[in-house]
Amino acid sequence: MTISIIISISILLLLAYVFDITASKTKIPSVILLLLLGWTVGQISNRLEIPTLNLNPILPILGTVGLILIVLEGSLELELNKSKFSFVGKASLIAFLPMLLFSLGLAFAFQYFGNTTFKIGLANAIPFAIISSAIAIPSAQNLIAKDKEFITYESSLLTFLVLYFSISLL
Repeated sequence: MTISIIISISILLLLAYVFDITASKTKIPSVILLLLLGWTVGQISNRLEIPTLNLNPILPILGTVGLILIVLEGSLELELNKSKFSFVGKASLIAFLPMLLFSLGLAFAFQYFGNTTFKIGLANAIPFAIISSAIAIPSAQNLIAKDKEFITYESSLLTFLVLYFSISLL
């Protein structure tokens, strides 16, 4: 059993590496390919009735840590100084206002159609209102430096806003 788990993890890591290499050529973010791979492996294991581990208790923690690592990797190339404060201010404004408006609208829709409280509706609406940093930051690698920097600032700010609001709402 242990050997099959080690081999399976090794194969999945090799496939993740192949997806990372081919992402620049196919213009498909490796995160999307990894999501499809995970879904496919889950479907195959369910059809073949292969027993799997229940990772539901630790999945939110692993997802949060992974998202923070992606944002930190994207921010390695950033350089913050006084001349970029207006640039960061614009990026934060462009990141926050659409997220706020869409989240509030979707929370009201959840409250009206879903018969739930506004607080729970808002907690469920915030993740829908952002562009995932896991997709936006790797996809920006082929852009010019200024656009790449803008997307990294915007998605990093949104990620930390979402983490803050999600934790404070629950």
